[in-house]
Amino acid sequence: MMDGRAGLRITLVVVAYNSGTALTGLVDSAATRRHRVDARVFLHSRHPATVAACAELARRPGITLVDQGGNAGVARSWNDGILAGYAEGADVVVVANDDITFGGGDLDRLAERAARCRDSYIVTCAGPHRFYGRHLPSHGFACFAVNPVAVEVLGCFDENFFPAYCEDQDFARRASLAALTEENCADTHVVHEGSATIFRDRALLIRNQRTHALNQAYYRRKWGGDAGAETLAHPFGVQALGPRIAPERRHAPYGELDRPDLPLVPAGEDAHA
Repeated sequence: MMDGRAGLRITLVVVAYNSGTALTGLVDSAATRRHRVDARVFLHSRHPATVAACAELARRPGITLVDQGGNAGVARSWNDGILAGYAEGADVVVVANDDITFGGGDLDRLAERAARCRDSYIVTCAGPHRFYGRHLPSHGFACFAVNPVAVEVLGCFDENFFPAYCEDQDFARRASLAALTEENCADTHVVHEGSATIFRDRALLIRNQRTHALNQAYYRRKWGGDAGAETLAHPFGVQALGPRIAPERRHAPYGELDRPDLPLVPAGEDAHA
């Protein structure tokens, strides 16, 4: 993708749903002169403009396109991208929503902070949030670097959260129980549109009201309360279960305790005419 002559190897992981040409803008904004950047783009829909943008990006060197054939769930593609990035020799993996735009040098600053703060499981970044209309000191899991210690101690995101929302809160809960902390890169100007995927698609917006509620119900079952009000120190109150989801078990991490209602959205249902 972008050819840094020396420095870090960075893998950028992006889930593309209906961002269209904004996806190309995101990748173009991840420019660096100091480091090598590769990207793994996971296509989750048949949205025409997004399919076209993905096809164009796939022709670029250093970009791997993974067509999931439909909405595979954010957690699954994040897991696949993070694991693949580190397996292929990345020093830092950065995960970004498809409604993110990096400011000049932002990716350098974020990745370099992650490389200096290896004990931090994630490193978040700062910048304007268009939907909220203000600058945020942290975009949270909308754009973050994930360090190897997260994979070692926490393993994977819980794919029972489907297709999106609450997987980040669960990851943070497990990190807290494992005594891991995050770092923040405050000197960035990363722009986050804010829930752009949902607001571009009325059908998805309506469906999200149901799927988000089901994710919240699963979170309460898993942790005994909503985010910030958890009562369980182990998933589902089972003492034998710790904070780690092993990569080899990531598609069904808890056996009979996994959600029985998945997949909620068959692969073809998210196709756009």
